[in-house]
Amino acid sequence: MSDQNAEMSRMRGLMLVAGREIRVRGLSRANVISLIVTVVIVGILAALPAIIGDDGPTEVGLAGANAPAMEAQLEAVGDYETTVYDDADGAEQAVADGEVEAAVADGKLYSEDGVDAELQAVLDSAWQAASVEANLAAAGLTPEESQQALATESLESVTLSEGGVNSTLDYFAGLIISIVMFMMLMTPVQYIAMGVVEEKSSRIVEILLTSLKPWQLLGGKVIGLGVISLINLVAMVAVGLGVAAGTGRLDSLPDGMASAALSSIGWWLVAFALFGTLAGGVGSLVSRQEDAGSVLTPLIMSLTLSYLGAIFLLNAPTSTFAQILSIVPPFSGITMPTRMAITDVPAWEIALALGLLAAAAVGALALGATLYKRSVLYTGSRLKLTEALKRAA
Repeated sequence: MSDQNAEMSRMRGLMLVAGREIRVRGLSRANVISLIVTVVIVGILAALPAIIGDDGPTEVGLAGANAPAMEAQLEAVGDYETTVYDDADGAEQAVADGEVEAAVADGKLYSEDGVDAELQAVLDSAWQAASVEANLAAAGLTPEESQQALATESLESVTLSEGGVNSTLDYFAGLIISIVMFMMLMTPVQYIAMGVVEEKSSRIVEILLTSLKPWQLLGGKVIGLGVISLINLVAMVAVGLGVAAGTGRLDSLPDGMASAALSSIGWWLVAFALFGTLAGGVGSLVSRQEDAGSVLTPLIMSLTLSYLGAIFLLNAPTSTFAQILSIVPPFSGITMPTRMAITDVPAWEIALALGLLAAAAVGALALGATLYKRSVLYTGSRLKLTEALKRAA
């Protein structure tokens, strides 16, 4: 029974520290204003594809026996400008030269980097309607022949280059996730480190440690700021998906975009555990706010490189570099959910990336807790990492 009481007491201390962080940081004017501004930015980015709208009619190339019938179908739909070519090679070359966005010839859909879901559906529908018309003209009107004439296959999509983003909507979808993940990791990580330095420089930590353990102080700070950031992240995801639904773009989002946005919360939790505990650990190495930047530089650089890597893979999500970057921690915390939003990622890559990131987070928890425990009471000049690890617990 005493062991149970001791465990409850330890958890109570942890939750007290976490509750204090939530009240002080979460309800502060700065956090509320930051949340409002960020949510507005996310909402604007989510609505941007609808705000931009179309830049005129979509140019489509046609070739083959069904070209005249498809041209009539697309003219009936409207907002499509068609060009008929002599053969499939001419239509394919027009796509490669940028004369048309896509071309349909002999049952194949040619595009440079793929087409969005809306254009795919329109061209597929026009192709099938043209095929039906051609088949019925060539066949009789008996039930058996009509049924055979109505049997058509969907277009086979042929992309002329690999690794590109399918549409502007894909790009914005990945961009929003990468920006949100970067901001929601960068801000709390700095808060954790600055909070540790503030408590250490004011000597408050010495008073707190008379009734709390070092792991309770660090853990409570990470949990408290984690809860605040998680609430902010959930709000941003909800606003992003809500605006997409309100503007009629939710159904047009890239395949898996909604699930990727929701799964980004899980990726954030693991990445935050990694960066957050390391921030608390390295923050305890210094005693002045002016020195905090120097110990935070490696973490800030890692986050920045992760964000830049996510921006890179927006244009080449299937490249070898993008695959490696989205699997190797700590970069995978931002790059993998971004990549998942814009392209199909093999399940084994996702599992491997998550496993490696979780393992890195466990190692970061151990390292951060050790640094904090051994250096939080140290005062004076900046304590080197190797010196902190050598100090007695």
